[in-house]
Amino acid sequence: MSRFYVYAILGEAPATPLGSGISAEPLTLLTSSDLVAAVGVMDEPPVATREAVLGHDAVVRRLAEGSTAILPTRFGMVHEASALVDWLATAADGLRDALRLVAGREQMTLHVFEVEGAVEDAAVEAPEAADAATGPGARYLTERRRQRREGALPELAPLRSRLNSLIAAERIERRTTPPFRASVYHLVERGRSAAYRDAVESHRDLVRGVRLRVSGPWAPYAFAPEAVA
Repeated sequence: MSRFYVYAILGEAPATPLGSGISAEPLTLLTSSDLVAAVGVMDEPPVATREAVLGHDAVVRRLAEGSTAILPTRFGMVHEASALVDWLATAADGLRDALRLVAGREQMTLHVFEVEGAVEDAAVEAPEAADAATGPGARYLTERRRQRREGALPELAPLRSRLNSLIAAERIERRTTPPFRASVYHLVERGRSAAYRDAVESHRDLVRGVRLRVSGPWAPYAFAPEAVA
């Protein structure tokens, strides 16, 4: 039985030619109800080399050019045809919700780095002491710690207010390799990536204690359901 390497889930067949995949295999479409999977025949997942990963992204970008809504899959996703159809049926509701969210949109990413020598508010006072205290300063520190634990990145609040008109959705992924602190994924309308980048560059001076690097536009990898991404 054929096995398929899955590149992306689509809301409809692309309006442009499918082309070939990372192993030069012809791409085809496998459908389940109103969902479409862009796939290529491949018995085993490819080795995760830099060339292969970039090739996967190149295929996703090509598919995105002809698709209103696309959910890129993680690298190396291989299924038998019957299992893939079953999975599409089981995950259909979540996939449809995600496709509605990303329709006509693309992803921009803010990589957030700690600035060397910056003082963490949370380090000023031990959590137990702050939680036990009742003064406004202690409550402020406690709230800052809560925001950090929950990934709110309060340092970005002044910048985020300048980006609100461009952002349709936001997701934050915390990092554990200092000074890399987090990746903040923003979903923006297609064609607005330059405006997003300009807004970040114009308001960098509002952000204290962290350094920012912008990348994109990308296909909306960060907004695919967990089972896909």
